Amino acid sequence: TSSSKMRPQGCLMVMGSAAAFFHGQLTPRSATRLASVTDEPTIVDIPTIMPVPEDETTTTEAWSGNDLMFKRYEGTNASVLFPSLARPPLLDGTHAGDYGFDPLGIAETNKELYDLMEAEIRHGRLAMLCAAGWPMAELRPLFDGALLADGGRAPSVLNGHLFDSPSLVVVLAIFAEVGFRDLQAIQTPKQLTLYGHIHAQDYEPIQAEWPWGVPGDLSFDPLGLYGIVGKDAVGRKVMRDLEINHGRVAMLAVLCYVVLEATTGRAVVDITPFLFWNF
Repeated sequence: TSSSKMRPQGCLMVMGSAAAFFHGQLTPRSATRLASVTDEPTIVDIPTIMPVPEDETTTTEAWSGNDLMFKRYEGTNASVLFPSLARPPLLDGTHAGDYGFDPLGIAETNKELYDLMEAEIRHGRLAMLCAAGWPMAELRPLFDGALLADGGRAPSVLNGHLFDSPSLVVVLAIFAEVGFRDLQAIQTPKQLTLYGHIHAQDYEPIQAEWPWGVPGDLSFDPLGLYGIVGKDAVGRKVMRDLEINHGRVAMLAVLCYVVLEATTGRAVVDITPFLFWNF
């Protein structure tokens, strides 16, 4: 019969009352009144939803990349790398690769910090090339190994054969090219580099205390990888973080190459064949 079947309007009202009940918008009594649906639609007074008190509303502030860009460690006095050590005031997390670690207090001013950062990133880049080129020179030697030191080792100050002919010619050519590029970079203001104008915008909040730009900016990015993480200030800083961290690991790796080969007289690829089995 019609009395035993619930009309579509009644179904919708029951579903709505149930949903409202579970969300706390109706009292159990109001939900019961709505649930008793008859053949004829009944108009029921639904309690008005009270607005949330002003002091209980939650506001979401606009996110700013400055939270990740500048003075990230300002609220702590401990080093991020070694919490047992004190964080130097200059190392507040503003720059790439900053972990609040300078136990010897080498950098005392922002200018000194900038110069040290320039030196570190350049050493890191050379170390990354060396970390890959050193074992490759031993695995795939040129000129039947004529450029290698004794025992198939890469030429170096400790291994020898670095300044012997024909290695001397190769070394002088590399030094001349690197020195020429470095001299050009020193004479070029950071504001005139490929990303100089973008870095100026990124560093605008600290322009007064840091007017030198980004350390290591040599106006070189042929593949356009600088913005691969993000085309904003934070994304660019992440890329600089990645580069300096890889450079630091590479410097340690090259140091291991030097020590192992100088003390054992064997090539590093022979000492650690499990690292180069596929070559």
